[in-house]
Amino acid sequence: MDNNQFNGSLYPVMVESAEGTVQTEQPRNPFILGNTIPVELPELQEKYCVPVFSRDNVETISHADFITTVLEAVQTYFHGQTVNTPVIRCSHEMKLRTRNGAGKLVENLGPDDESSYMQRMMFMIEIPSITAVIDGNRLNLQVVGVRNYGESNLLGLSSQLQRFRLGIGFVNLCCVNMLLRTDGVNLSIKVTNTTDLYRYCLEVFSRYNQQAHLQELEKLTQTIIDVPTFARFLGRARMASQMPTAMKKELGLPDFILPESQINSMVRDYYTDENFAGNGQDITAYQLYMLATNYKNNYCDVAMERSINAFEVAQGLARAINHEDDTWSWFIS
Repeated sequence: MDNNQFNGSLYPVMVESAEGTVQTEQPRNPFILGNTIPVELPELQEKYCVPVFSRDNVETISHADFITTVLEAVQTYFHGQTVNTPVIRCSHEMKLRTRNGAGKLVENLGPDDESSYMQRMMFMIEIPSITAVIDGNRLNLQVVGVRNYGESNLLGLSSQLQRFRLGIGFVNLCCVNMLLRTDGVNLSIKVTNTTDLYRYCLEVFSRYNQQAHLQELEKLTQTIIDVPTFARFLGRARMASQMPTAMKKELGLPDFILPESQINSMVRDYYTDENFAGNGQDITAYQLYMLATNYKNNYCDVAMERSINAFEVAQGLARAINHEDDTWSWFIS
């Protein structure tokens, strides 16, 4: 199986057979690509090194410790629910050499001569017993976390705060799209130990309004975006992605951080996506949101931010179309 195509998770589907309609399972796409590879938790613990702060040689909080701390918090907060094994994706492998490998040519390095650690890591913990259906799509509750060692000064002391990102929301099972909103996310958890990290996890979980999130997703299905409006949005979105900051402030535009590559992906998927394509016809604001979150090529450390922004875009356009709020009206004018 191609590691860049599937993450090992299975998606239940209904298929027709001689015995009638039966449920089977098929591999599903990763929740993120962005130059990542799948890694199992034991492999992360045993194969890869844990960076230290060079000034006092104290270990950083490892990726594995981050994941297990969040997993413990999930199991505590959602006691009695089904909690899946974390699905992990890593990127930016940082190569290291042991003393044995000093001075050797790369082609002459053996297993004992080198090691590495993964600079960036993102994981998903799915809670399939907490579920909902929106527009025929099954959504499961999920918790996601992100860590980037590049945001820590490894040349400093262990007393510095280390940054983590954590979010709770839903995952759309038919496309593995990550659905987040602001009340379920903390993009800058800063701690020095896993005890404080655990406490922040519980704070994020308790702040998240699951029912309100589902109601907002359902409301998106009730707003129609006609083809001319969708085309205007795509054109304005491309303009906004390249617009100087000063001009955005002058126009009073809301934050729009989706890159042009993500906008191009929306155009392509509008014609080709098997679940949410418009095929030249009108679409709903929910479909637009799914087209935006279909894009999986963001790097780990920007994926959550862009997922939240995609939700704000879909909601903003729906409100502008329904004449409820003109904050996003420039994008469709």
